[in-house]
Amino acid sequence: MLDLAMEKGIRRFDTAPGYESEAVLGEFITANGLKDEAIVLTKIPSLEGSSNYQNIVRSSIETSLNHLGCRVDVLFFHNPTDSVLLKKEPDFFENLLHEYPISNLGVSVYEAQEVEAISSCQFDLAFQFPFNVLDRRFANVDMREGKRYARSIFLQGLLASSNRLRSNTPSEILNLKKEYHKRLAKYNLDPVEFTISFMANNDAVDYFLIGVDTEKQLQDILELEPYELKDMVILDKLQVKTTNKWLDPREWN
Repeated sequence: MLDLAMEKGIRRFDTAPGYESEAVLGEFITANGLKDEAIVLTKIPSLEGSSNYQNIVRSSIETSLNHLGCRVDVLFFHNPTDSVLLKKEPDFFENLLHEYPISNLGVSVYEAQEVEAISSCQFDLAFQFPFNVLDRRFANVDMREGKRYARSIFLQGLLASSNRLRSNTPSEILNLKKEYHKRLAKYNLDPVEFTISFMANNDAVDYFLIGVDTEKQLQDILELEPYELKDMVILDKLQVKTTNKWLDPREWN
């Protein structure tokens, strides 16, 4: 997958210590001489309950940099609650930006109010946030242009495939999925192509993250030809009645 990504000109990668992919990505970057080309986003693990967060943050950064072998473009707080530390200890984080090869700080958020809560800090933050055809809560949230990273664009795969889900899936999710794909079929729309088109035509995001399981998945996505903006007029007809609860995968347990 990484070979194909490089061949197709992809140089921006999203990872995290918890994904256990930093070392693999770093080996690839080093082996292919991409140290000065790779644009890597990684994260600080949750600091909840930590008594000495400064040591944990430094240790995490040093491990990530050692694994990656290149500078980090954005270092995100994986737990949005931890971002309050940017207000409490700004000097500590300012020093980190000078001590380590890190270009920007950011926060991975779930709710719009989490952006607003940290907006008054002194840092020009990047944000990762959930955004997709059914979940457009962040469309009008004030974030720095050029630093808006949409994630969960397929809603954990729910919007990408009409394949059956596990039998213990909550009925609300089963109904949401069934109704959404029924509407796509009505308008003869491919679910993956439509999702990519929605993101590519959206002014609320600068980048969107795509996770793939196989080289073929990546190849298929890269070969898509997004629909033109005029073909997106049926967007509101695809809205399925649901609650924010079922748009948040954290609730799916």
